Amino acid sequence: MRKIAYRPYVLLALLLFCIMSFPENATQSIRSAVVCGISPCWNGMNSLKGKTLFFLSMPLWSNSSSDSKNGLELERLKQENQILRTQIESVREWLLNEDRLQEQLERLKLLETAAVQESQWKDFFKRRSQELCGLLELQVASVPAQVVFREPSSWSSSIWLNVGDQDNVRMGKPVICKNSPVLVGTSIVGIVEYVGKRQSRVRLVTDSRLRPSVRVARGREQNRYLMEHLEALLFAFEVRQDLFSTHDEIKGLALQLNHLKTLLNHQSGDSYLAKGELYGSSSPLWRSRSQVLKGVGFNYDFSDREGPSRDLRTGIAYGLSQNNRAEPASILNAGDLLVTTGFDGVFPAGLRVAIVSKVEQLKEGASSYEIEAVSTAGNLDELTHVFVLPPLGFEK
Repeated sequence: MRKIAYRPYVLLALLLFCIMSFPENATQSIRSAVVCGISPCWNGMNSLKGKTLFFLSMPLWSNSSSDSKNGLELERLKQENQILRTQIESVREWLLNEDRLQEQLERLKLLETAAVQESQWKDFFKRRSQELCGLLELQVASVPAQVVFREPSSWSSSIWLNVGDQDNVRMGKPVICKNSPVLVGTSIVGIVEYVGKRQSRVRLVTDSRLRPSVRVARGREQNRYLMEHLEALLFAFEVRQDLFSTHDEIKGLALQLNHLKTLLNHQSGDSYLAKGELYGSSSPLWRSRSQVLKGVGFNYDFSDREGPSRDLRTGIAYGLSQNNRAEPASILNAGDLLVTTGFDGVFPAGLRVAIVSKVEQLKEGASSYEIEAVSTAGNLDELTHVFVLPPLGFEK
């Protein structure tokens, strides 16, 4: 009878035990080193994938040397075009960020003027002004970054950026740190959870372990989000006139969009209503099929600086005198904009997070609503460029 050799199995078990017993810092350093080595190959693999698809799509009968040369030249031009598009995208993000900062500076001036002129809303405008001023300070100190790698095993949970401790040393201040918010425009993408020497890992808002504190922003802030998309549409239609058969079609669509912009501009009033938490629907094990965000605990049971508490079902305000009685308002509707509250100690208040897509029916005896929402950052599977903000408590 053949004797079973247990020694290899024991050694393998000991090796696995040692690997699993590594301290977290050592594990993170190893992962960062691996990503540092793999990230240059990541784009190369994507390029190789494109080449493979190109050659597979070539007709089988194009075997002549001239056809091969033409195909290789075409592939080279495609690669150069892709490099130029990446560079243009980087410049575009820079310019867009500058435009957003300028727009927010102008908005800050308007808020400060309104706080002086409208005594009834003085406290409200003062809060918005302080909130926007804090955001501007963080955005001015933000660092642009590029997505360099995504682990297939955690595709919908994390991304790797090409910035790290070296960038902090170069700037002379700690901007890229643990819990630094990561944005696209004014919409949150996630937070930095690990900082290496040249790379950092970001936990995405679609991950089920990240739970930003949010609340409903209804009114002018909600309209401002729509207007940004309308302006982008107007610009796109102006440069893509080939999509229309006649000039009258372009003119009619432009008139309708401009009319909608006018309506949104003339709507006044702001309401900050239900508060709750959002979390992603993806697990860290594999790529999620959905980027829908889930929301729990949405209610307005306690009054705050933004207004009195309200009834969960009717929206009637509590604790006000007969003369100051506020109009009933639903505390949560589909289409509402959700912004950060700052209560979680990670994200500054006033950043966009998501749009409510569905409000679940209130169950009997329930004390809060559950919702579904869609991220205002767009399709996170297509992220290429982001901005990293300093963490809360950052000092210049």
